[in-house]
Amino acid sequence: MKSKPFRAFALSSALALLALPGLAQVTLTPLSVTARSYESASNWQERPYRPAGLVETVRIPGHVLVDVRAVFDGPWSDSIERVQANTRDILLVLPDGTELEAQGSYATWGQLSLQSRTMSARRPRNFPDEDQDVYWNGMFRVPKGVNTATLRIGGDDVRFEGQVSIPGPVMEEDAAAFASFRPTAVRRFRTVALEDGRGDEMMSSTITAPAGMVLAEVEIEVTGVTSNQVDDGERFTWNTHNFRLVDASGATMGMIGERFMRRILDSQFNGTDIGDSAERTVIWVVPEGLTEARLLFGETEVARVALGSAAITETD
Repeated sequence: MKSKPFRAFALSSALALLALPGLAQVTLTPLSVTARSYESASNWQERPYRPAGLVETVRIPGHVLVDVRAVFDGPWSDSIERVQANTRDILLVLPDGTELEAQGSYATWGQLSLQSRTMSARRPRNFPDEDQDVYWNGMFRVPKGVNTATLRIGGDDVRFEGQVSIPGPVMEEDAAAFASFRPTAVRRFRTVALEDGRGDEMMSSTITAPAGMVLAEVEIEVTGVTSNQVDDGERFTWNTHNFRLVDASGATMGMIGERFMRRILDSQFNGTDIGDSAERTVIWVVPEGLTEARLLFGETEVARVALGSAAITETD
């Protein structure tokens, strides 16, 4: 059995913890709460693991997909340095009282994932000289005909309740529209030589195309046109596996990966500032007789690649 002094200490500690101003629930001030709806959308969640290049389309009969995007003023003070709301605490409430949880979200605009997001933000390090807004987005399945709903956010840290107008369906944003893409160089060879490590610890290896095929190395210049960042950061980011190379009939070429020093990585996360460019080199295995291919970002053709302009060599 605990002593009376211990119980008194525990009680006073608990009361002191409850009294801390940083733990009080904060009412969020909205800067913008918008929505758009889609009849269908592409799910990018498993795309890296499906080299066949087939698209997973989300479509629910009798429903629309409602993409809700919210920006709140950061409620920062000397006592508030972090706010968070779990996915189960963020609801879209329909006029009949039905409460919906988000079924998906965007990590970058144009690339839907069927995973809902928490809302989480931290006070800037150099507060109060710098401010930081709070961003959240979520995708809900809503019955057709509903044109208004209430976004309700609760939990221990924050609270918010506001009306959301649901417009008629439009086309989902094109992930390729946030940048421009230009092939700047093409090489073709049968074998690529790789190295990992240095000196006495260096490991060498090769990748050789099968008979009738060659390895096509394409250098791609990516220029950021507008931000695809869900927190409004001024960058365009992408992954190697966002690219596809297809022939005239749409057949997908096998991607080997992206050059990194003397190695080839299956995929890399890349980014460039808006208005700036970055060059990345990607290798595919293609039929030896294929002279032209279409470069896609997601499902959008962004360039034609003149494979036949490069002579075939034995090695890189």
